Amino acid sequence: MVSLMGNQAQSAEETDQTQALGPLIFNSAAPERNSAAPEREYRADTEEAIEPHWLAPVLNDLAHSKDDTELAKPLNMTPPFWQSNHSAEQEPDKSLPKIAILIDDLGYNRQGMTSALALPTNVALAILPLTPFAHATATQSKQQQRVTILHAPMENVRELKLGPGGLYVKMTETQLKKALLKDIESLPGIKGVNNHMGSLLTAQQNSMNWVMEVLKGRSLFFIDSLTSAHSVAEKTAIEYGLPTTSRDVFLDNIRMEKAIDKQFTRLVKLAKRNGEALAIGHPYPETMAYLKKRLVALEKDGVRLVPLTDMLRKHPKSNAANQKKRVTE
Repeated sequence: MVSLMGNQAQSAEETDQTQALGPLIFNSAAPERNSAAPEREYRADTEEAIEPHWLAPVLNDLAHSKDDTELAKPLNMTPPFWQSNHSAEQEPDKSLPKIAILIDDLGYNRQGMTSALALPTNVALAILPLTPFAHATATQSKQQQRVTILHAPMENVRELKLGPGGLYVKMTETQLKKALLKDIESLPGIKGVNNHMGSLLTAQQNSMNWVMEVLKGRSLFFIDSLTSAHSVAEKTAIEYGLPTTSRDVFLDNIRMEKAIDKQFTRLVKLAKRNGEALAIGHPYPETMAYLKKRLVALEKDGVRLVPLTDMLRKHPKSNAANQKKRVTE
């Protein structure tokens, strides 16, 4: 996707982001942009710099609990009305442009799990492996026939902690493949993988080759979260014949309703221009509340919400059959 945003606009946007993030930004230089690479809404290590999962309140409550009683609480997963009455709903017009939404960073707490599982079932979930609520989230998601994927922790340029199941550049082929297989096998019913952070690892060709070899052996697809302009992940997935795509918009870089609404509007605009667009969000209360309201009224936006798997392809977005340039504004 080719960006129409000039350097000046990008600089201003990055300045605004830095001011909003304050102390969460680590003192490390952003990687130099590759002018030849696609420039979709890229900002250096966007996902990593916003809020590492161990700092986010919605994902951090378990770390402060006095005991493990929360883990033993029964799940009350009464579906919301738009799921329980789904058969009575009018199917959306299939001629409408498509949007897909993927919620990352699930697994660390109950609140994030229950909020995400209450969203429409076309919303896909990406689960961090070997975390306290990972297995429960994957199990519930599978029961809902929702697309569920592994959110594989990958090394980043800022040296932020990955948590359990991390994949690192220093790993040998055997070590990386073993770690990735352990992550995959820890989650029942997953259909694919995307990268958690990963600005360093996704730029390493050998590491990405090993990742795709594992995924091909398990018939899994790959989604590039696109946390680096230097990522070779999507390209490598295509070379290995894997169904793939990459994200177009981050919904909640700034955790305020107005900012999330701006990003969702961008998502809709991209979908109308290009036929489809993929957004990644996180289980923050602000994001969950916004999506709960917005997704029940998509017809007014002139788009339809589809499963993540409807976005998969085996060719680059920029080389689609219609040869249209994908644009981010």
